[in-house]
Amino acid sequence: MLALIVIGTVGNLLNIFVFIRLKILRQMPNSIFMIGSFIGSLILLWSSRVPRCILNLTGIDPLVGSIVYCKIRWLFGRWGLNMPFTCICLASIDRFLITSRNVRYRRYFTLQRAYIMVITFSLVYLAICIPDAIYYSVYSCIASAKDRAMYKDFITYFNLIVTNILSMTVLGTFGLLTWYNLWSTRGVGRNHLQHQVNKMMVIEFTMAFITTLPNFTYNIYSQATQSIVKSQLRLAQDSFWSTVSVIISFTIHIGTFYMYMIVSPAYRRNVRTALCFKKQNHISTQQIQIQNGRTGQTIGTIATRNRS
Repeated sequence: MLALIVIGTVGNLLNIFVFIRLKILRQMPNSIFMIGSFIGSLILLWSSRVPRCILNLTGIDPLVGSIVYCKIRWLFGRWGLNMPFTCICLASIDRFLITSRNVRYRRYFTLQRAYIMVITFSLVYLAICIPDAIYYSVYSCIASAKDRAMYKDFITYFNLIVTNILSMTVLGTFGLLTWYNLWSTRGVGRNHLQHQVNKMMVIEFTMAFITTLPNFTYNIYSQATQSIVKSQLRLAQDSFWSTVSVIISFTIHIGTFYMYMIVSPAYRRNVRTALCFKKQNHISTQQIQIQNGRTGQTIGTIATRNRS
């Protein structure tokens, strides 16, 4: 687990750096959603996985004896669970709109609207998570079952309906619609950058859907069988499959950067450019319209060397 945390931390930090460092990427509304996803994944790893990893390695629970860390874990751990997948869902909607034939659709998501949506969802999730930060307040970082009973029912159904069913439906629907748009316009010339971004996003949507599906299925099963009296063997089997599904679902929080590096030569060049602090606007640029159907908004540039 420690190795996965290190790999995920490095990957998410590099993604954040590249998407912020390169102007050509940070000017795209889709990048705002992806940066929100990377930040959420990073916070999730360090607020929820690191304490568990320390406990497994040393037998010492870092949450016990530290009320502040305990509150941070329950506030930002649950926030980090919801925020990345929400941002990926927003990115899937953005890709559907960008690849649409309808000019009005392609203009809908702007940088300002992307910022507003990410900030709004972030604040809503923080507000939803505040009760747990209040309930988990004792020295041993344990909440009273009686005090938390009503909130526990709420968060259980919230996770089932919003985090699982709604998110999976949105991602699956708009991922397929994006794929259909790309297939139906495959003969149309596209900006190379946007082509690479679309390729990266479609693969990420597929990866997110597949890796989240086991945990989604297990949550449905858990709710459907919670009133059934189970044997010790079945409880052990349920615990095993729960652990497996959680580990699989964490793939999207750990492997995004490495998936980008594998599937996109353009992203590999962008990483080298960002890490070497090279300038992209070397000499001349070719402006390519992608947001609307006529010359106007620039979303990509192709840099060429200057001839003296």
